[in-house]
Amino acid sequence: MDRAFRRLTHGLMLVGGLGIILMMLNITLDVVLKVFWNAPIQGTVEISSYYYMVAIVLLPMAMVEYDDEQISVDLLFTHFPAWLKKTSLMVTFIATAGMLSIMTWRTGLDAVRAFNVGEVVMGSRQIIVWPARCMLPLGFGLAAIAAVMRGIMLLRGLPVTKLHDADFAA
Repeated sequence: MDRAFRRLTHGLMLVGGLGIILMMLNITLDVVLKVFWNAPIQGTVEISSYYYMVAIVLLPMAMVEYDDEQISVDLLFTHFPAWLKKTSLMVTFIATAGMLSIMTWRTGLDAVRAFNVGEVVMGSRQIIVWPARCMLPLGFGLAAIAAVMRGIMLLRGLPVTKLHDADFAA
């Protein structure tokens, strides 16, 4: 299970990275065409906002959670006794999974609504955006699963943080 989940999250991270490259190429080409030939690519802003940026942020979210790569401040945490560290982490995993599950549910409802109405956005041209709405529940849902998996790992005594030092076991 761990191996399959890790492959999935790393694959989505690569798709998010591809989104960065595509956005960079799209915007650069748009600027070049606009400056030299006064012929910008229609819909660049909308595609960047609704597709590239969403993919860049949400698709790698599960890997960031699972690999403990998120931003954290552990000024006090490092001084906690082992039992308080484990308790704090478990509360954090439960709260994270709960909030991400709520966000998954809500954005899932929005994705279904967007699909049902064939949601588009009007800018310099009409852009279909309902497929992009599906990335939100996917990213939030997989991140929630990652938080649950880290909680299970903590219960099993496996390392769940970058700070898996000697005083964590006791």
